[in-house]
Amino acid sequence: MMLAQLVLPLLLTGAAGGGNEIVLILDNSCSMGMESRDDQGRRYPPNDPERAAVLGTLIVEGLARGSADRMGVLAFGDSERDAPRPAQDADAIRALPYSQGTFYKRPLEEAGNRLRSSTLPHRLFLFFTDGAPQDLRDPSEGPRALGVSEGADFETLVIGLFGSEEIRRTGEQFLRPLVRNPQDLVFVQKPREVVAAFTRGYARVLGSRPETGSLSPGESKTFAVGKYVVEVLVATASASPGPAYTAKLEGPQGNAPAQASGDNGCPPGIRYGGAPKLCQPPHRHYQVFRAPNSPDQPSRWTLSLPKGSGDIDYGLILRYDLEASLAVPATARVGEPVRLDARLLFRGNTFDDESFFQADGFAAVATVEGQEVPLRHEGGGRFVADWTPSQLSQDGAPTPVQVTFRNAWMEQGARRTVQVEGFLDFALAPNPASIDLGHWRGERGETRRCVTVDLSRSTNADRVPITCTAQGTITEGVLSCGPVAGSEADLGNGRKGQPLEYEVCFVAEGCCGQMAPEGLGVHFSATHPHYAASAVTVPTVVKVDETGFLRCWWPWLAFAAGMLGFGWLVAGFVRPHDFDPAASVYVAGSEMGLKRASALTLRETPGGTRGFYRNARMCLNAGGDFVRSPRAAVLVLEAGPGGSTRFVTAAGLERKVQRTGKWEPVPAEELAIGYTPNTVYRLGSLYLKWN
Repeated sequence: MMLAQLVLPLLLTGAAGGGNEIVLILDNSCSMGMESRDDQGRRYPPNDPERAAVLGTLIVEGLARGSADRMGVLAFGDSERDAPRPAQDADAIRALPYSQGTFYKRPLEEAGNRLRSSTLPHRLFLFFTDGAPQDLRDPSEGPRALGVSEGADFETLVIGLFGSEEIRRTGEQFLRPLVRNPQDLVFVQKPREVVAAFTRGYARVLGSRPETGSLSPGESKTFAVGKYVVEVLVATASASPGPAYTAKLEGPQGNAPAQASGDNGCPPGIRYGGAPKLCQPPHRHYQVFRAPNSPDQPSRWTLSLPKGSGDIDYGLILRYDLEASLAVPATARVGEPVRLDARLLFRGNTFDDESFFQADGFAAVATVEGQEVPLRHEGGGRFVADWTPSQLSQDGAPTPVQVTFRNAWMEQGARRTVQVEGFLDFALAPNPASIDLGHWRGERGETRRCVTVDLSRSTNADRVPITCTAQGTITEGVLSCGPVAGSEADLGNGRKGQPLEYEVCFVAEGCCGQMAPEGLGVHFSATHPHYAASAVTVPTVVKVDETGFLRCWWPWLAFAAGMLGFGWLVAGFVRPHDFDPAASVYVAGSEMGLKRASALTLRETPGGTRGFYRNARMCLNAGGDFVRSPRAAVLVLEAGPGGSTRFVTAAGLERKVQRTGKWEPVPAEELAIGYTPNTVYRLGSLYLKWN
């Protein structure tokens, strides 16, 4: 897949906008292919023993071969005074010797000269390295040697392959200043990742988006190619070192011939004493295709691997004959809207295919002043957006405006500059000039009062971005101010300006105290500091009476009362005590009769189960009948906690002493602890026994 992606860059080179000037600095220091030692004698293995960097460079050269692209390779010399070693073709790339050091300056100067003097419309600086420079002391020396700056008209991509974190930290401080954008610096961990890094970088910088994958011997991949594609590019490479392979690309016109093929081995006769196996087979092989395609109708292509000793990685690129175009005025003024007018061109004409715009994740955006602005399709292939400059062009240099069209397969961009100058006349005239939000009583929940402030009488408030902020200290409320949706000014031609209405609101907290804050206001000011003197503060008055204790808390008080009542009700049923379920009583007219009497469970007697706030009780009248009312009873036994009992009414109650067979009155203190099981009791003519 890594190799496949390399194809992307070239795709773009031959795109409708012309070719690309690609200058690649390839690190050929000894640490790439041979073991090295540091000053303390520590040994480090080679960073690229498979010569993956050479393989990636060969694939790019093969794809560019015979196209409008022009690629040059520069390698380090053996000292900081030596000129960089150039390489233009595959044989020269393979033959680049390993250098005795890592010398940045001379190659950077040569790369900058080539890029600035190139007449090709698109230019790319590519740098691959595995170490820190030995000839630079200050990180700022690198960009000065290359000539990269915000105004540079070439793209950058730097790939770092470092054997240790320490070397990476040292190298990064010299590499980061060489890129235009932070994402242009890419780090890889292993040599096998190098080709993929080359590919992904080219795809992003040059505008191609590849489809990648792998094939095993005997497998094939068929892919659909839509309209407007003028060229199909495919790069393949062996996934691991081994013998050569033969891939086949077949399209509507039959088999497409391979444009370039080979391996990344050294030229015959070259050996390195520090790495005797570096130039020995097996090597990694590659094969690239570049075939024309009719843009007027869809087609199908098939990539296959009929024979081979191992898997291959592939990358597919579809080159559209599309070019981005952007029109902007040469000058603009701060705060005055600027219309961005972008389109895609096909064969020099505005491209307008709604089905294309709705497919494959198509998107169009503009990037200006560090912000990304979506473009809207106005029909006829025109994509527009309104941009209001918020600051002057810095240091006299025009402000860059970038537009990008992208989908799953391509990414086309155009860049223009606008000289932002001067400032608009600006004066604020809020209406009303003071705000009275009213007088009301606070409630249990928050309360809100709002007033709308109109800025339509102001000068250029419809063009200059404005902020509205609340001023003053409030302990139990919040004063806010914000634009009213839909109040944007109409600037004509469908353009919308700044909001002309702002809503000022005061929110009082629930259960608030008395409030009549002083010093409140809303402050209207332009976002740009140039207009600071035009800021206006609108005084704001508000008064809120205290909510009051009952008004604030009555729901909670009612809730608490309800919970207490509910608890009292539940306790009335739960708190009283019940008799033990097994407790029973015998009642007879004589002691002998107790032996013949049947036991009656206490819970089965009238009132024998607990009631609302009433313990279970057994009530017995003088005739020996069980009754419900204790008033009609001569003996009342009541249940207690844990199965205990107590006599509530038992005047004259006696018990029989088993030891003597005599009767004795039950002491008053024992009445409180209830009956004793299996003891015979007597009350008048009634005899009782509980179990």
